Amino acid sequence: IASGDKGLIQLGDILEEEYGSATAKFFLIGFFATSFTSLIGVWHGVSLMFADFVARLSGRGQAKGEEVASGTRERSWPFRAYLLWLTFPPMILLFEGQPFRLIIIYGVLGAAFLPFLAGTLIWLLNSPRTPREWRNGPVSNAMLAVAGLLFLVLCVKQIWDQPWGEFF
Repeated sequence: IASGDKGLIQLGDILEEEYGSATAKFFLIGFFATSFTSLIGVWHGVSLMFADFVARLSGRGQAKGEEVASGTRERSWPFRAYLLWLTFPPMILLFEGQPFRLIIIYGVLGAAFLPFLAGTLIWLLNSPRTPREWRNGPVSNAMLAVAGLLFLVLCVKQIWDQPWGEFF
């Protein structure tokens, strides 16, 4: 199977030979739907989280139901700025002919995010603001700590193993 988009078409051809035309078409439609919804979900969701973060940081607090339903945060400058940030740097790398560099950058950022997420969950799910019956137990805390440590090691290893001299 070839790499890139040609590999996906080849896989569809193999599925068509083995299981019929309908299976190949369902596979390609399903692949498109999964990729598209993942892209749009992250694009919108992460930008909205950033807009919420900025609003809370500036003292506007938690959004009420009416504000969320009205789409006020989606029209805010922090939302739109983060949307642009998520859109254009990857496109520049793609048009520069460096899609592999884009994958490496997002891999490193993802590996750096997961230890932060594990630590945040430990902190939030053990804080006095969380009702006692919903707080983490020792097993959950240990598993989150192990996962956070594992991803921290993977993050450091991934950063260390990159040929940064050739990268830029």
